[in-house]
Amino acid sequence: MTNLKNTYFLLLIDIRRSTELPPKAINEKMKLLEATLMQLNTEFSKDIALPLSISYGDEIAGLFHSPRNLYNIIKIIQNTFYPLTTIRFAAVKGKISTESEDIRKIGGMIFKKASTAIALLKANDNYASWQLGNIVLDKSLDSLCEISNVLINDMSEYQRKVFNLLNTGLTQKEIANQLSKYPQSVWDAIQRSKAIYIINAQKTVNLILAAKN
Repeated sequence: MTNLKNTYFLLLIDIRRSTELPPKAINEKMKLLEATLMQLNTEFSKDIALPLSISYGDEIAGLFHSPRNLYNIIKIIQNTFYPLTTIRFAAVKGKISTESEDIRKIGGMIFKKASTAIALLKANDNYASWQLGNIVLDKSLDSLCEISNVLINDMSEYQRKVFNLLNTGLTQKEIANQLSKYPQSVWDAIQRSKAIYIINAQKTVNLILAAKN
């Protein structure tokens, strides 16, 4: 149960163009999403006040005690929808107005801010809105996430496979062996996709979030 005295972190995720996608394809992705959310709710249970759930058809919401794992969760959910579509998100710090186990009923400024942020992201075709209480850090997080997202979306399918494996800590030689490619091919994919820069930006985002615990 939530507590009106506590400050929380709301993660609100919107699935881009969900109503324009082929019904069969989006239904398959939504089934995959449900399984992914169950795994995330288990893995990050210590941080969760109200579990991640599909709230209004094409939105995903979860309430957290800490922001430290929010970006990791966002990246996992984003990968769930690849290559069909992508997402946009708002991460907001604030208070709730109603104690409830149903995230759709808790209300308060935290939800108003997140809903407004999502509307602005849609209007400007942007990806990220961080509102954690420090305008300089929030703008820095927005910039790092927007730049990373643009570069990731520009990757070829092969470059993205290499990037995801590199992000798990595998070496270039290990990635080449796993993908049955020459090491030079992996190196070229890393260089052309700017993978190292993206990984460093994402690590910086996580460091900032960890420092806000």
